[in-house]
Amino acid sequence: MLDPISRALLSRIFVLLLLSLALYRLPAFFDVSSPSSSGAASLLNARKSPAEKAAEVRFVTNSFLPQSFLSDDPSFLTKNGVPVIRILDNIPSLLPNYVPQFSTVEEGHFVTHLDGGYTVVWTVDPELQTRIGKYIRGHRVPYGFFVAENPKNGRLLAFWGSRYGKYDGSLILRATYPAASLFKIITTTDALSQHKITPDTRIYFHGCLYCIGPAYWHNDRRRDRLEFTVAEALGRSINTVFAKIALRYLSPNDLRETASRYGFNHPIRSDLPIDQSHADIPDDLNGFAFCSAGFGDVGISPIHAAAIAGALSNDGVMMKPHMVEKILDRSGRVIFQDSPEYLSSVTSPTISKTMISMMRSTVIKGTGHRAFFRWRFNPKLRHILVSGKTGTLTGKNPAGHYVWFIGTASNQDPTIAVAALTIDQGIWTIKGPDIASKGMYTFFNEKHSDRYHG
Repeated sequence: MLDPISRALLSRIFVLLLLSLALYRLPAFFDVSSPSSSGAASLLNARKSPAEKAAEVRFVTNSFLPQSFLSDDPSFLTKNGVPVIRILDNIPSLLPNYVPQFSTVEEGHFVTHLDGGYTVVWTVDPELQTRIGKYIRGHRVPYGFFVAENPKNGRLLAFWGSRYGKYDGSLILRATYPAASLFKIITTTDALSQHKITPDTRIYFHGCLYCIGPAYWHNDRRRDRLEFTVAEALGRSINTVFAKIALRYLSPNDLRETASRYGFNHPIRSDLPIDQSHADIPDDLNGFAFCSAGFGDVGISPIHAAAIAGALSNDGVMMKPHMVEKILDRSGRVIFQDSPEYLSSVTSPTISKTMISMMRSTVIKGTGHRAFFRWRFNPKLRHILVSGKTGTLTGKNPAGHYVWFIGTASNQDPTIAVAALTIDQGIWTIKGPDIASKGMYTFFNEKHSDRYHG
């Protein structure tokens, strides 16, 4: 039998072993975007919301490490003793429990001062962020979102999400919002890539402009008296046209591959913990047709939606969306400076230019026409080319009527890509296209700096 001193010594050794094991496994808990993750654990992690990820980080932090340890670890930057940014291989990433509030402006930039004298300089533009927030709050829309990025370098220029007038940036990270007719962009890109259609291809159908269902997308020479070109149908978001395109020219596997190139069904690399967007494309023909027209099980985050618009305006190249411009230490030395980072090629330069041209019809005479009607009478705006796509659907998380607008606006240089979304009960005076129009108007009426250019 061991004496009391030996038992105490063994007990302490056992505790030290447990603590060592916890420290060894800690990076795996934080590295939620690690490309080495696979199998069931990776799938489970991809479907977690930012709130769930934040709870996991807090659990690990509180369970295994004292705050003083993290405060002294150079790979973690803290605010009031709480870890907020992890720096791994000299690349910063925001932890899921932290969303900046953008309240301090210094030298024309939003900044956040952290423990130890560190300062984070954000890419978000104070003027654009403040004005769009005031516009959304002033109209008291239940849920309002606006994301803007520089498509040339992926810098996020606006990052607004609010619930009943109260700012909540974590809402921007969620991918629970139905993509609705935004998915028509994927369908059109797929058909263009396979040379099955051109913008001028005419599609004949019957029923009504926004009807959807097997009774409308089956060919009937006697009844198919309505016709639109594909470009016109994209601008007016005519459902049956895209169901017919999918059934006639595409396959579920083709559409899955195109959706994957656009960033669906896999993580999007960023310094923000963005939820993974998903696109479940069924094999049965009716389900496939519904999905192709924007009525499938497709969820997307506002950041991803803005990145899609940005890729189309950047010769089909999607850049890594990011919000940390630089980090300074206590002496003012730059320890991190952002740089443009290639994410993926969603389509060819030729097709991306074709898509942007087709999406012009949305704001000229399509579903976004009302929000941009007055631009043609403004001398400062009439020369700016705006392209976009709307999406409208009823969703459940949160419940309400979803109205999207994603698009780009350019006077050659600079260019801005945006995503705007409202969720309400269908009675509010502003919708996603109105927010997008206000954001673009603000952007082009500011005094631009080098931060906006690629």
